[in-house]
Amino acid sequence: MRRKIKGKLYFMAKDAKTRMKNYNREKSIFEQIPYAKACFGVHEQELYDRVCKILSSDEIIINPIKELIDNKYYNTLSLEGKQRYIFDLTEKYKEMKSRYEREHQEYAKVSNI
Repeated sequence: MRRKIKGKLYFMAKDAKTRMKNYNREKSIFEQIPYAKACFGVHEQELYDRVCKILSSDEIIINPIKELIDNKYYNTLSLEGKQRYIFDLTEKYKEMKSRYEREHQEYAKVSNI
């Protein structure tokens, strides 16, 4: 009977496969970043207020995500971390924008009555 010897490459491939499976199960990239969870959990209302300010302003804001970035934190990140941070912030912005639109539609319905 022949016995297989599992080397370092085998275990590296197995770990990579496990990471990919776990990554595909996640709902979003946002949930994979510990800083984002803590930051937006505590400061979610502050972020939402900033999103409301952007959406309700008369100015045309070309890049609203740039307005929401925490530059102090952003500058400490690696290139990959910056990309994840931007993707996560974009996802949160979309969620908050739809919340803002829902709330303002409801407000418009109530004020028309």
